[in-house]
Amino acid sequence: MSVLDMAMTARIALANVRARKAACRTPTQTVLLAGIEVPGRENDLARVIERILESTRHNVSVATTRMRPVGKFENINSALLNQDLSGYDWLLVIDDDIEVPDRLLDLLIYFSEKHNLKLAQPAHKFRSHKSFTITERHWGSQARNTQFIESGPVSLFHRDTFPDLIPFPALRWTWGIDVYWADMAKRRGWRMGIVDAAPTFATYVRLAGLMTCRLPGKKL
Repeated sequence: MSVLDMAMTARIALANVRARKAACRTPTQTVLLAGIEVPGRENDLARVIERILESTRHNVSVATTRMRPVGKFENINSALLNQDLSGYDWLLVIDDDIEVPDRLLDLLIYFSEKHNLKLAQPAHKFRSHKSFTITERHWGSQARNTQFIESGPVSLFHRDTFPDLIPFPALRWTWGIDVYWADMAKRRGWRMGIVDAAPTFATYVRLAGLMTCRLPGKKL
């Protein structure tokens, strides 16, 4: 963990203790967790799934698919093909390259419920591989209302978004799909946000260079 991450964790330590206790009182939700088995990295996905499942109180079902030579979200569509989404409150889409913090899913759902977020993601730690500076964790923040969430490595969707967003567009690359989500959120009046209280660390490089995204955000 970087010095900045240590400082930020200490800064909101008491608030995070309170948030974890509050998250334990959140009504149990039904969640569908979807991921892609990359050949040669199946154990990585299994590790991430196990870590999420062992630290949540929610009812989670898992849907995975073997990676085909198509885009990320077209593969996710395959994982969801035989799933009845009407039976779930949330869809959690994950990559296999993250270090999962304790109570990740519980904190994501708690802050999403508290602030009526329909799309959410955990913030990135400072040395995490990311594409947009807006997704870095913010000082003194537990959650932020933003106009943007990234297409990975962790994306949370509320059931209200399913009719408009699923199935996902069949794009070879994911570039631009998060802008589409932001536009749809604006049209539908959905709130979006980033949860700083449960920052993740992504180990694989996503893009060559870091994009500065200056969309406004508001600490919640």
